Parts: sequence; structure tokens; C-alpha cells
Amino acid sequence: MGYAAGVDAYHKAVAGLTAHDLTTHYTAGLGWFHDTFVPRLKETLRELSGGVWDLSDYDAFAAGSDVDFMTHLVEAVVVSEEVCLYPGDWFGFRVGSAHPERIVWDQDSRGRLACLCVPSVRNGHLTAEMIAFLESAETCLLNVNLFPTLAAAERHGVAEALRPVLGKSVLSISFSRGFGLTASQLGVALVPRDHPYLRRFGPSWQWFTYFFNGIAARAFLSLDLGHLGRVDAQRRQWVADWLTSHGLPVISSGSYYVKTFRTTAGSVPPTLQALARDGRVRLCFKPPLV
Repeated sequence: MGYAAGVDAYHKAVAGLTAHDLTTHYTAGLGWFHDTFVPRLKETLRELSGGVWDLSDYDAFAAGSDVDFMTHLVEAVVVSEEVCLYPGDWFGFRVGSAHPERIVWDQDSRGRLACLCVPSVRNGHLTAEMIAFLESAETCLLNVNLFPTLAAAERHGVAEALRPVLGKSVLSISFSRGFGLTASQLGVALVPRDHPYLRRFGPSWQWFTYFFNGIAARAFLSLDLGHLGRVDAQRRQWVADWLTSHGLPVISSGSYYVKTFRTTAGSVPPTLQALARDGRVRLCFKPPLV
């Protein structure tokens, strides 16, 4: 969902653009990406994690969007080994692959690249089962997606739970879902400097980074994150009120974007029966814009 603060940030980003910026995008602009944008991004993630994530020893790379970067990584890995998706999580990890048979939905990720959204789009949470899925994997690809929309205390808890796997994880940052910057896409990956993928794919990722989206990056630096947090709190309350008014359990944890309920025979109201799948009802919310 969009934020008025995101619109303001875009306006500032475009208003400050000069012909010189366009001319030097691949030289001075690339330096700006690494020297100005990336430190701000790392500090933002450290603050969002409640001080848990220290990403100072991570290299940064960019692509047209987080989907572009993750598609490239999955496709590069799947040529020689299987890639494992957490059952029910994001289908996009396997879109566009020439080897879909080697991208499997399985909680047993041993010896594989394990892919997961944080929090999971399956239910808006990061569960103990998902942590076990990541811990047993050889390497991890974490799409830091709706993480900023979690309440602060829960973000801190999620960050703590993920800390043990960060050293083997590629963090793909989504600027569209968590920060609402959807008018121009930007994907940034943060990779530990001793990660094996850095040796395998680093030269390709450096090439991708030349084409980072300068408008989206500038907008992120102008984004009022405090405003986003206040709006998220209002949206979280709207979802809680909606659940109450429809006689559904109020799940206060997780992202307000998605709520998933287990069902039993006869427990699904007629208005929600079309959404029932495999013993669950999954609701995706778009609260009114404020």
C-alpha cells in the first residue's frame, strides 16, 4: 500500500535531479550508491531490527527490482543444485525459471538454498518451523518484504530469531512492499563478505548494480519512516476492528497485510468459503488510505 510520505519522497527525489546526475550515473552515481545510500539502508535496517542486525560487513548490490535479483540468484543456483521454498510462501521465487522441476516446496531444506519472505507471505509471521527450515539449509535467500510493517517489538523478536542464519543469508530488500515505493522499483541485496555466492556471482552482481534505480534510491533517503510507522499502526488497528466486526479471532501479531486461519468442518462463514484452501482461510487486507 502507498503512503503520502512516499509521494512526498518521490517529489523531493525528482525535484533535486540534474542533468549532471544523469551524465554521471554510472560513475559518481555509483559512488553515491555505495557511499551514501547503502550506509543509510544498513542503518535503517539496524534501527528497524531494534539494534539487532549489524550489517556493516555486508557488500551491497542492486538490480531493477528485488524480484529481478532473486530470479537471477535462484536461476543461477538451480543449474547445479535444488532450491527449496517454504511450503505456502511466495510463488515468485520460482517464476521465470527454466528449471522449475528443481525448485521444490519442502520444509526439509538440508543441503539446499532455502528461500523465505520475512515475514512470510503465507501468514504474515515468522514461525519456529520457518526458523528450523532456514537453520538446516546450506544457504538462505531472505526477501525482507513486509518486515517494516511489523510492530517494533515484533520486529525486534524476528530480527533476533534470524540473527543465527544471517551469516549464510543473502538479504534481498523489497522497497515496494515494506516501504511503499512502488512507482519505481529498486532491488538491493546485502551479502556477507565471506559468503560463497559472492565468489561465484559477485562480478555479475557488480554489473547489475550499474543500473540501480536512482529515483527510488533518492526517494528512500527522503522517506519519513516515522510517518510510515504511524500509518502502519492505524492500518493495524483497522484490521483488528474488521476482524472483530466479522466475528473472527483477532491476531495481533504478524503483518496486518495477511491473516491466515486454520479451519474446521462448518467453521467457515459463507462469505469466506470461497477463500478456504487446504484447511485454511487466508485474508489479504488493504485498509483505507490515511
